[in-house]
Amino acid sequence: MDDATKRAAAAALRIEPDAQPQQPESKETFIAFMNEPAPARDGGAPGGPAAGQPTGALDRWFRERQKSGHGAPRLLEIPNEAMVSNGGPLQVTGNITLVHEDGSVEYANHLSLCRCGRSDTKPLCNEKHLDAEFLHSGKFSEISEVHPSDRASRITMSLIKDGPITFRGRLRMHNQFGQECTKMRGSLCRCGQSASKPFCDGSHERTGFKSGR
Repeated sequence: MDDATKRAAAAALRIEPDAQPQQPESKETFIAFMNEPAPARDGGAPGGPAAGQPTGALDRWFRERQKSGHGAPRLLEIPNEAMVSNGGPLQVTGNITLVHEDGSVEYANHLSLCRCGRSDTKPLCNEKHLDAEFLHSGKFSEISEVHPSDRASRITMSLIKDGPITFRGRLRMHNQFGQECTKMRGSLCRCGQSASKPFCDGSHERTGFKSGR
């Protein structure tokens, strides 16, 4: 993959991770904020959903409502969702409790999780999928086990040493092809070798995947 193609692909997939607790807000306030124009950056024109930059507006929403302190944050009034990107990371938004392999806990409203298995900043994506030419389109064949819901809830995602990411809590997964799948629990591939991506099929055991950075 040439440098120009890599830069274009990186720009299309880039989302800044934000692992800080957030202020509780109503869904109506969230929608109103998303419809506001974002402030201009570096002398450029304002951005926001109307300017074709919904991701930037979402990141701004999270940053401007950060809450200092410790412990689990109160719920942000948005559902837990995961976008399975084409050739890139799993982009998770919601009320996330991330349990690391050493048992430490981190809270987040937005994570960009590595799917190719090559990242130097596991479990987060650092765009190594571009060098690896990770080609998974984001399509999946799993079907929903529960109905999707717009109600806010918590989800716990646990990093299994040299294995998948498991989750407990309602998660709606979707992709650019219009496929959707809602589950209450599951295991997500992070070695990049599963035949049932984005879900784990045990390939990490066969390939000797190491989750250490």
